[in-house]
Amino acid sequence: MIWGDFDNDGDQDIFAQMGGAYPGDRYHDSLYENPGFGHHWLTVKLVGVESNRSAIGSRLRVVAIENGQRRTIYRHVNSGGTFGANPLRQNIGLGKAQRIESLKVFWPKTGKTQKFDDLPVDCSIEIVEGQDRLRIVPLETLRLGGIEN
Repeated sequence: MIWGDFDNDGDQDIFAQMGGAYPGDRYHDSLYENPGFGHHWLTVKLVGVESNRSAIGSRLRVVAIENGQRRTIYRHVNSGGTFGANPLRQNIGLGKAQRIESLKVFWPKTGKTQKFDDLPVDCSIEIVEGQDRLRIVPLETLRLGGIEN
């Protein structure tokens, strides 16, 4: 199983390989679209320069403000498994948080940490190791196949 935001709408969708256990297996793979629940999110793509380009091993710390309370969310960049792999782009669910107070990125090779303050929600950003600014990346929301309601 692979978890990822396949349609770029901020929530985790699921891809499951259902067949292929033996030649002629007739089961088809499945993609399950998450309808979402109206919560906020942030997608982060890291690009290593001194650390590996895919940023594997990097760590993220997000501090979001939700209902006046601080909430800390941690992520570790990795592929996620042995039989399948999850996207390296990090999808961070923020619940009802209206604001991200800070985002820290720890880079594994250099041991350096970058910090960004007062980030928007419901967007995708790219951070390049060692650069002082992040870039907001517009992603087109995709419509996955299925039956219209």
